[in-house]
Amino acid sequence: MEYDVKAMMYVVALFACCAPTALFAQQTLEQYAKSHPLVIQTVGQQAGLGLEASDQTNNLASGNKVLALSNKGLTSIEGIAKLRVRDGGRDMAFSEVSNVHLFLSNNKLMSLPPEFFDLEGVRWVYLHHNQLDAIPPQFARMKHLLGMYFTGNNISAIPPEVFTMSQLRKLQVSKNHLTELPSEIGKLTELRHLNLANNEIPAVPASIGNLHKLRVCDLSGNKIFSLPEEFGKVKIVHQLRVSDNPLTGLPTGFVNMPGTIDITGTKIDPATLPPAIRAKLSRDKPPGKEKPRKTVRD
Repeated sequence: MEYDVKAMMYVVALFACCAPTALFAQQTLEQYAKSHPLVIQTVGQQAGLGLEASDQTNNLASGNKVLALSNKGLTSIEGIAKLRVRDGGRDMAFSEVSNVHLFLSNNKLMSLPPEFFDLEGVRWVYLHHNQLDAIPPQFARMKHLLGMYFTGNNISAIPPEVFTMSQLRKLQVSKNHLTELPSEIGKLTELRHLNLANNEIPAVPASIGNLHKLRVCDLSGNKIFSLPEEFGKVKIVHQLRVSDNPLTGLPTGFVNMPGTIDITGTKIDPATLPPAIRAKLSRDKPPGKEKPRKTVRD
């Protein structure tokens, strides 16, 4: 019995040592800031940006600012606008910092405070793997926001206000519970990246044909039976992913698509597709098409 107790204590101690940060004590941002000075990092000026390995960095460009708050056990970011940060040796309120990528992934956030939506300096916000039940419609007030990431939350719908954000370049709401893609998606004509993978979307509206600037579109892991012919007008540069859907065919216009198409796990018989489309079938992005980029440009 004594041996069993000692063994169990060893296992518990080992687990505590190796447990990821996400399992540490939960805390508010204000509590975290009391013992961890908030430092704004500038891309290209510091060797490290304080980001987690899981944080998305392909949008970063030299001179961009970064506030790294992923994986901190945060339950609230109330007070974020007034919190003091260090930026290039200067002390200032976070609301005064411009051109910021705000990383808040892998926390315990269930909501965002009203002040958040008045942060004019935030250009990209990363909220992967939190506990959000909805995308707050107040995001529409953030006229300079270029990208929003919500993978792995509990979101069941995209509010109509999001479709008024015509400046958006990247929208990612994968691994949630979406059951509809509204026709208003066609209003987001600046989108380069649309990722709605692993939801419960049954249909794609014809208005998706308005998204002529798409470079990557991921609709995999949904319940989509067909794609509108209007989608064939979109010349996706890098890749279209429609894998793991009950699709039986593709729009004929895809013969003109520069990128690759992933149909893995669909009901499509490649032999029934035009040769020009069959040549594009791949799970990989086309070689030489996408060079490493630090930001999204026109």
